[in-house]
Amino acid sequence: MRYYLLNLAMHTVLLAVLILLACIFARRNRKRKTKSVIGYFLPTLFAIIAIADLSLITAPRLMDISSVVGRSYYYDTGEVTEVSFLKNSFTVDGKHYYINPMRLKIKVGDTVRIKHTQYSNFTAEVIDVSNFETLPSETEAKT
Repeated sequence: MRYYLLNLAMHTVLLAVLILLACIFARRNRKRKTKSVIGYFLPTLFAIIAIADLSLITAPRLMDISSVVGRSYYYDTGEVTEVSFLKNSFTVDGKHYYINPMRLKIKVGDTVRIKHTQYSNFTAEVIDVSNFETLPSETEAKT
């Protein structure tokens, strides 16, 4: 889960930078030092981007800290329908999951079992179950 923690840290720093930029440009507007028309809208733009990053990316990852520390994960099984271009995410039966791109060894069409966090869907483990054969039942083994 180092990838999860690194990703959380990077998005937290990005959020802090966006808030800082919004404050800096708002202060320039208050002091009437803004020369261009676009400069007047930059604090609003940075604030909107910060709110979107917080609500869509950073907050779900922050809510999953207790799951990662307590190692309480959720399990899903399904068929991989899409793998992202950068190989840092994949889709299983319409649900989007994030994974360390160095660990992704699955292809579209594989049946996988995913151990993931609840809110941000970061995967702790992906097991390819499409290659496993079903074991015969006890009644078939006795005959």
